[in-house]
Amino acid sequence: MSESGGGEAEPPEQWRDDGPRQDDAEPGWTCQESYAQAVIVKPSRSSVNHVATCLRTLSLEANPESLLGSEEALVASLGAARATVRQAARILEREGLLVVRRGSNGGYFAARPDAETIETAVSAYLDTLDIDVADVSIVAAVLWIEAVRKACALQTEAAADLAHTLRRRVMRVRFTTSFREVIDVEHETRKAIFNLTNARYIELIFQINYVFSRRHFMMEERIGNRPDDENFVRQWRDSKVMELQAIIDGDIEMGVMAAAYGRKLWQDRFEPMPSARIGKTKKS
Repeated sequence: MSESGGGEAEPPEQWRDDGPRQDDAEPGWTCQESYAQAVIVKPSRSSVNHVATCLRTLSLEANPESLLGSEEALVASLGAARATVRQAARILEREGLLVVRRGSNGGYFAARPDAETIETAVSAYLDTLDIDVADVSIVAAVLWIEAVRKACALQTEAAADLAHTLRRRVMRVRFTTSFREVIDVEHETRKAIFNLTNARYIELIFQINYVFSRRHFMMEERIGNRPDDENFVRQWRDSKVMELQAIIDGDIEMGVMAAAYGRKLWQDRFEPMPSARIGKTKKS
């Protein structure tokens, strides 16, 4: 298989094997054989799904942006109808695993979904549900507390050095600063702790909650618009310093307590009442 955009990927060897397969295909099918049969004896959805499975395998085995093949080449190598390949390609495009380019330099290219696409898509889906918005805050709080707990449990020199650096950054925030700076520092420290703990899944779910929150909560206002703004910044900075000191000291109990307190500050200031709901009830 080509690892660059310069050549077309060959179908995996097992696709040309006449022996039985242990994947999503019917017993005894090969990817190449199955499509001609599927067009005749299988429902359209079955053939599209099977082509999608094969294209997904090709994409995941290739480097991002590698050329998997021209449409003509894939139609021939997979033994599928052009319409079936195109329908399967649309499925992979929605998954972020394929890019289809038209024209003289076109073709089907391997891709990878990025976190921002996933966060935006899931957040948009949440808009369609009847959700108690308090649940968003509860889930975010639990996730962040766990991330801080993991960071405190590391008790490594690298963790302590990072926490010292972040602590100095937080301490430079003035109590009269703009809300934008508070958000920027919050994001900076959050991203660093997620990276430190390699908590990719926790980060993804947390970010989905954050993107959803930006749609429904007053996240763009400025510090200075409310009488208690300076007090909020002071309390936020104290909680953040406490979190980072707990990571330096390897103090899990203090870290969990500081993380919970910090999340409550955000909830109290920006979250709507727990009884508020979005989604289906918005129309009522």
